[in-house]
Amino acid sequence: MELNDILGTCTFIFKQQVANLIELGNKGRLLMTKENNLLSTNTKVTYFNSKLISLDNKDLETKIKQALKYSPTEVIVFEYKGALVNFVKELDKLNFDWILSLDSTEQETIANYAKEKEIFGLTYNQKADSEWVVSLNNPSAILANGVTINSSSVISGIDLLPIIGGLLAGCPYTNSATSYVLDELESVEMPEEITNGQFTLYNEEEGVRVASPVNTLTTLTGNKTADMQDITIMEGIRRFKLDHKLSFRTGYKGKKNKYDNQQLYISASKGYMKKLEENDILDPEYDNNVKINTDKMRTLWIASGKDESEISKMSDLQIAKLTYKKSMLLKFNVKFLNAIEDCEIEVEMY
Repeated sequence: MELNDILGTCTFIFKQQVANLIELGNKGRLLMTKENNLLSTNTKVTYFNSKLISLDNKDLETKIKQALKYSPTEVIVFEYKGALVNFVKELDKLNFDWILSLDSTEQETIANYAKEKEIFGLTYNQKADSEWVVSLNNPSAILANGVTINSSSVISGIDLLPIIGGLLAGCPYTNSATSYVLDELESVEMPEEITNGQFTLYNEEEGVRVASPVNTLTTLTGNKTADMQDITIMEGIRRFKLDHKLSFRTGYKGKKNKYDNQQLYISASKGYMKKLEENDILDPEYDNNVKINTDKMRTLWIASGKDESEISKMSDLQIAKLTYKKSMLLKFNVKFLNAIEDCEIEVEMY
C-alpha cells in the first residue's frame, strides 16, 4: 500500500444538464393504394425510391415514376384484394405523410381515413371540409411528351393524383406548390365551376400550373382559422406537432415534474424553432417563443382547491416553479409562413 491509499480523497465531478434536442423530421413519404384481385395474398406492400424501375404493369410503373419525379422521400404502393376499408389496420402499420388511392371507388375512404388519423389525404372530387383532405377537381388532362396511360395520352382526374401527390410530398418546406408548372401535362380540362376547398390546375402560357394549393376546409369555427385552409400552413403545423410529440415521448416523458426539467424542454423547443425558421416553416422576423403557461396553472390550482387569494398573490416565476401534478403546461407563440400568392403594385406617375 501507499500513503495515498489510506488518505481521504477530494474528487471534483463536473456535470452539465443538457436538453435533448428536438430534431426536425423529414417529409415526403407518399402512399398509393391500389386494388389488385390477382394477388396471391390479401395485401402487398412495395417501396420505391428510384425511377429506375420496370414493372409488368406499365400503367402503374408510369404513375410511380410520375410521383417520383418530384423527389418524395419514398413512394409506397399498397395493393389489396376487395375493399380498402377492410385493410385500414394494415395501413396503420406503415409510415407515410400523404395517402391517395388510384381507384375511383375509394376516394371517400381515403378522405375519411385522413380525417380520422390526421394525416394528409389527396382525393378526387371530395367535399370533406377538412384541413387534412385535399381534393383535386379537374376532370381530365392531356399528357405531354408521348406518355400514355391505358394506351391514351388523355387521362382522367383520378390519373392526375400520382402527379399531384408526388408534387405535394416532394415539395420542400422552403417552397410551396403555388403556381408550380407541371411540364408532364400538355393541357388540363377545367372544372365546370371553381369552388372553395378544391385544388385546381389551370392552363397558362408557360404550361399547366397549380392554382392556390388549398385543402377542403371551408367551415371556420373554433380553432380552425382561414390560415388552416392552406396546405403550406398545415404541413408546418403537422411537422411542429409530430416532432414535439416524438421528443416528449422519447426524451422527457417520465422525468420528474420539476421546474428544471421543464426549462430543459423549453430550451430544446427554442432551439427547434430556430430550425423551423431556417427552413422557412416559421417566420424568422417574428418573435417565436415558448414559456410555461402560468395562466393555465393558476386556473388549475384554484380549481383543485387551492386558496384563490394565495395563488393570485404569487408571481409568474413562483407559479412556474409550483409545477402542477403530472402535467407540463407550455404556451407557444409562433407564426407559420405561407406562400406568396398575391401582388398589388402601386405606381405613382409624374
